[in-house]
Amino acid sequence: MSEAPSHSRTDDRSPLERIFRPRGVVVIGASEDPTKRGNQAIAALRHGGFAGEIQGVNPKGGTVHGVTLQRSIAEAAGELDAALICTPAQTVPTVLEECADRGIAGAIVLALGFRESGGAGEELEARVRDIVQRTGVRVVGPNTSGILNPHIGLDLIGVPDVPAGRIALLGQSGNVTLQLLTEARRRTRAGFSLVIGVGNETDLRFDEYLEYLGDDPDTAAIAMYVEGFRQGQKFLETAARVTAKKPVVLLKGGRSVRGRAAARSHTGALAGSYPVFRAGLKQSGIVQVRRTDELLHVSETLASQPVRGNYRSIAILTDGGGHGTLATDALQTFGAPLAELSSVTAVELQRTLGATTPPANPIDLAGTADQDPMMFARCVEQLMHDENVSTVFVVGLFGGYHQRFATELLPREVAAAQAIVESSRRHRRAVVIYSLYADTPSEPLDVLRQAGVPVVTSIEVAARCAAALTERGRQLDRRRGTPPPPGQQWPGMSALREAERRVLLETEARDLIAGYGAAIVQGTLCESREAAAAAAQAIGGKVALKCVAGGVLHKTEAGGVKVGVTAAATGAAFDEITDNVRVYCQKRGVVPDQKGVLVVPALPKPVVELLVGYKKDPQYGGVIVVGLGGTAVEVLNDITLRMLPIQRADAKRMLAELRGARLLKGHRGSPAVDREAVIDVIMAVARCAMSNPEVVELEINPLFAYDHGAVAVDVRALL
Repeated sequence: MSEAPSHSRTDDRSPLERIFRPRGVVVIGASEDPTKRGNQAIAALRHGGFAGEIQGVNPKGGTVHGVTLQRSIAEAAGELDAALICTPAQTVPTVLEECADRGIAGAIVLALGFRESGGAGEELEARVRDIVQRTGVRVVGPNTSGILNPHIGLDLIGVPDVPAGRIALLGQSGNVTLQLLTEARRRTRAGFSLVIGVGNETDLRFDEYLEYLGDDPDTAAIAMYVEGFRQGQKFLETAARVTAKKPVVLLKGGRSVRGRAAARSHTGALAGSYPVFRAGLKQSGIVQVRRTDELLHVSETLASQPVRGNYRSIAILTDGGGHGTLATDALQTFGAPLAELSSVTAVELQRTLGATTPPANPIDLAGTADQDPMMFARCVEQLMHDENVSTVFVVGLFGGYHQRFATELLPREVAAAQAIVESSRRHRRAVVIYSLYADTPSEPLDVLRQAGVPVVTSIEVAARCAAALTERGRQLDRRRGTPPPPGQQWPGMSALREAERRVLLETEARDLIAGYGAAIVQGTLCESREAAAAAAQAIGGKVALKCVAGGVLHKTEAGGVKVGVTAAATGAAFDEITDNVRVYCQKRGVVPDQKGVLVVPALPKPVVELLVGYKKDPQYGGVIVVGLGGTAVEVLNDITLRMLPIQRADAKRMLAELRGARLLKGHRGSPAVDREAVIDVIMAVARCAMSNPEVVELEINPLFAYDHGAVAVDVRALL
């Protein structure tokens, strides 16, 4: 074998920087067969105008598109930072070792046949991870569609003529990525800074790519298609930092049960719990979309349009009542507020339109633009003077008046487009356009596109773009302060750990949560009917009795609860509960482990019964759950979620998000709930969870919420 050529000079850039902006690329598995990826990759680099070193490796040698193929990686000359591995899965570990020896920073591994294919593939992937850890060479994929940097002609995906721009795309599906790139090529404005096929995340993960793109000067917004994460919690933590600097828009595959199964078979990724994931996205500042045709449009809108905070709203400007109605409905679906026009704005619009009364939002031009499209520009200018308006949503025929009515209108329509752009820039207000003519050649619409104004073919997608601007503004307004620190671990935890017990008795769970400030109804654990009767007599009035038994999580189901019991009837209630629990356990083949009966005062009827809980999600970490509680909690299914850590402001918003939030404010003569007391309990659960990592589930249900105070009635916890 010939002596290896001298390797490149040292490069102090990060491995990701060297991968995405390489001085040279080597295609391993290069081929003279034009149907093979190893041939197409070199052709794509040539076509894209990549100015760095291009090398190819094939043990048989040969020439591909003017590149002389080397017989080994060691023989490849030049400053090589990245390798595209086009060889089968079983060859990848050996090839990676050779790349590391050659000083290559990273490899893009196309092959299938890793963990998504089962046991043998999992073993192969484990070998890849071991090589990464030993050598430091980084891996994109496996099972990746490749990477693309249009700014430097680096096309390792094989899609020609993708326009350069300011949107970074992270995709976990080759077909979805191809769809988005094809969509961009059909349009005049969409362009990309980087396109990354994430694949299996065997090495490089979503959070690492996100961190890199957060500091990338060519990237103004990040679009993502995701099926699952290797480290979901790490991704959300990274996203919270990145979204403070630039917008991130995400489309999730695997939201349904069947969809999650498809995601596992496709990428080997665990899709995780979608409601938890959605809550995490919201907290971390990510804008989530639900349709593929929304992803690029929303990303471009957030990259190009100014975002106003302080919950400012949207004004709809339309030349047809039907379109105005549909736009209003669409914005309401997305939870985007319509602006209340100031009286000054309404009077100015009335004068401009020659209307008999001041217009309301949506503002209908009512045919006034048919003879002069400049009417759009005049109204946009007036709306942008209104402090209540952050976005003007133009809906209808704009861009096609010269086609619909008379070609002589073209100069006025172009002038109107230029004036709209100028108004937007001067006032730093956003504009979104839905036009019937968005898919036809239109000089006025091209003026808008070239200035970065979104021009969309679907009224619903355009509405999602407008709503995203409001959503982004809210996110920037909610700058998080420092969350409260965790406290000391509960003193009883060490004994439970030594006993290897997973389920806490209710008495233990009550002590656990009370230690972090939650108000608990006072009770006495009684081991005999006589002790129960004495406890009831000491309490005075009616009492409630609850079994305390190992392995019984749902006491009502076991017949282990009696309420409204008099002191005289307490002994009989004790016996009945004991018998019920014994029979319940025997039917399930469980040895009864009864510790006694808890006797507590019978509480007055609350204003509302709530649930406050915690769950440790295997993908995303700690989750706080708040909802309407009681025995019908599963039927009501009225809950809201937050990832830990949380602050009091988060807890307050959780209560406001419940569908039954009106019940907390007082309904049909009922008093309002003491929400501060409820928030105290939510924060106590959060502190408890953060201070005791062994706890995987903790639930207060019900929490009795009154007009003064809130008290935990039933508590359970799992380790």
